[in-house]
Formats: sequence, C-alpha cells, structure tokens
Amino acid sequence: MIRELVLLFAVVINIRNSADAFKFMSNWQPPKILTDEQRFEIAKTEERFGDKKLVVITGCSSGLGRQTVKNLLATNKYHVVGAVRDVDKMEAVAELDGFNIDNFHIMECELNSFDSVHKFCDELMEYKLAKPIDRLICNAGVYQPSLPYAKWSVDGHEQTMQINFLSHFLMISRLIEDMTTAPDPRVVMVGSVTGNDNTVGGGGVYPIADLKNLDGFKAGFQNPIAMADGYGFIGAKAYKDSKLCLMMTSNFLHSKYHRNTGISFSSIYPGCIAETPLFREKRAWFRKYFPVFMKYITGGYVGVEEAGQRLFQVAHDPRCAKSGVYWSWNGGPREGRGAAALEKGGQISGGGGAGGGKVACCCIQYSPLFRLFYSILFFTATFNRLGLYLRERPIRQSQQPRTVRRSFQNSNRNHRSRVATSQDFHESLPYTQGHWRSE
Repeated sequence: MIRELVLLFAVVINIRNSADAFKFMSNWQPPKILTDEQRFEIAKTEERFGDKKLVVITGCSSGLGRQTVKNLLATNKYHVVGAVRDVDKMEAVAELDGFNIDNFHIMECELNSFDSVHKFCDELMEYKLAKPIDRLICNAGVYQPSLPYAKWSVDGHEQTMQINFLSHFLMISRLIEDMTTAPDPRVVMVGSVTGNDNTVGGGGVYPIADLKNLDGFKAGFQNPIAMADGYGFIGAKAYKDSKLCLMMTSNFLHSKYHRNTGISFSSIYPGCIAETPLFREKRAWFRKYFPVFMKYITGGYVGVEEAGQRLFQVAHDPRCAKSGVYWSWNGGPREGRGAAALEKGGQISGGGGAGGGKVACCCIQYSPLFRLFYSILFFTATFNRLGLYLRERPIRQSQQPRTVRRSFQNSNRNHRSRVATSQDFHESLPYTQGHWRSE
C-alpha cells in the first residue's frame, strides 16, 4: 500500500513539474446547452468564415497594410476585415489587386474620431457573429513632419497622436475581451525605429522621441496642448512620440493581460520603407533622394513588398506567437525569395521592449561613407538640439518638465528610454479621465 502511494506521489510530482502538461485544457469549458437562436448563429458563422481565422487590420488601402492583406489572403487561411478611412478607395484597390472578396470585408473607420472607432467596433461585433477575432493589426498611421502648427482631431486632440496611438488604444480596449476566446489571439502594433533612442534612426536623428514626465497627457491632452510632454508642437516628434507610445503600450498590455487572457501583444518595425505614401508630407527632394540614400549608403532600404511580408510573418508565423516582443530580422525575408523566405532565410530575432538590443537595423552593414555621414549628422543634430532646447518653452508655464531616464521593463529584458514608468504612462492617458472610456 505504501509503495503504491509513493508511486502515485511521484507521478503527481512529475505532472506538476511539467509546465505544459495541461496546457491543452487552458480554453476548456463545460458543455453548454444551446438555444435555437445560438445554433442558428453558429451555423451562419461557419457559413461566412468556415475554418478561417478572423483578422482585423487598420489602414490597408495603401503601402504596408495593402501588401500585408495581399499576403494574408494568399494563404487562404484568413478572413480579413479592412478598417479604412476611404471605403471607395479600398474597393478600387481590392479590385485592382484581385482580392478574394469572399475573404475580405471593408468597413469604414476614421481614426481621427473616437465616435467613428466606437461605431466600427459595434459594426464589427455584429458582422463577425460568433466568430472570435484572432488577429488585430494596428497599422494605420500618419506622418506630418512639415506642419508648422498642430492639427486637431474631432475630439480636440493632436491629430498624429490620436490617429497613430489613442484611437488604436481605444480599439484594443473594445475588442480585447472578444479576443480571449480565440485559440491563438495576437495584437500586433506597428512601431518605428524612430521611437527607440537606442538605434541610429531613433537616437541620431533630431527630434528624438521623448515623453519626459507625460505632462501633456496629465493635463488632458486637449487643444491647445499638442504634445505628450507638454512642450510646443514639432510635427516629426509628434510621430515619433506616438510610435513610442504604441511600443510602450504593447509592453504594458503584455505584462498586465497576457498571462490572464492568453493574448500575445507585440510590436514590429518592418524596416524603413523609403518609398511609401507615409512620406507624402515630405518635400519633393526628400522623396526623390531618400530612397537612394537608403539603398546605396546605409544599405537599409526595405521595399514595401518585403515590409508587407514581415508584418504578415508576425501575424501568421507560429514562431511569432510569443508575447512582449519587438520583432526584427537578421537578413530576410528579401524580395524575390517568395514564401520560402519564411522558412529558410527570414531568421527572426525578438528584442524585449521597444527595441532593446537586437533591432530592425541589425541587418545593415554600414559603409565607411555612411559612418562619416552619420558622424557629421550626429554632431549637427546635437548642436541643433541644444539650441532648440534653449529656445523651447512648454505650453503650461507653471512647471518646467524634467527629462527623465528610467528603466522600462518587460518579461524579456530592460529597455532604456527617456520616458516615465509604465504605470505613470497608463494612468496619464486621456481615457482614464473619461475622455474615451469604453461604455
């Protein structure tokens, strides 16, 4: 009898030591008695979606999003909902690119308005029936570096920050509960190397992303407060700050919700897409020579098709199901290698936080000419930065915000960035003051 108890105890210990022993039961639920209405909804859901996964992606009528949808639909494993501002344009693009309309649905979503985001989420919940959302890709963004003054959203917030960050955060807050029922849910946020000051693109090109003490957010971030740090408006910095906010949000949601919900939260920098509508606000000479500079001097040029493969890979590849990661590449996928690049050449590396050690620029081999150019650029930017900081004054004159450097951590590694802690960041957002709380 004692021997049998010892053997039973040993088996129990072995099972407890096996982390994945009962992982298959994580989403298990007892059988439910379905009503006729529920059975009808399930049957209608299967008829509409079949066994395909449901993907929601913002900003897919051009550039990166357009190429990502192409790759998703090419697998015939996804039903994609495109959230776009211009439905007519998206319909034209879908016809031009030959999208399978049976697996692609267009819905209007103007990220410049919180009401529009709420309306989109309501309509999406009706459209998807009983199907859970498997992927949410926050891709849409605007870049307005040449603006001399801030533009304001319908809700009175600075336009770049609302479109790139605030509206996406609102969308996530509305859809996250539904995603918990999916078998492998992922939220992917398109970040930028410009939001990470550990990189050449982020730390060596002025202005640098810097949220300081988040005084702008703490003050409500309403007109006339145009910047998250409370300082005067700079168009390029507004974009970089918004991308930094997205990457920080990915880390925050991972640490707070991943373990309880099973949702994977990650961010990605797909590379510097030198020829993209994102740069339509830049001057003509920049749009002409920047791709040449990236191709022949830095070697960091990434075509829009390749970038689309990268974003698709993070949404599709089983190796990218890890949460709390900033995804980057060591080499491919490269254009012309096709689907084989996903398995052979496209070695993925994930750095913790908003960049961390291995970043998207790690595949670039810098030439001596570029090193010389960058040295000149660095010293020029340093002197310009010093002069601007001396002239710069915050909108709220009552208190001069201080630049702080604290360590923002996630489960993988530390990320040095001139930002406040994640808790300060979360509590300072406008939604905590009732501006855009989900009802």
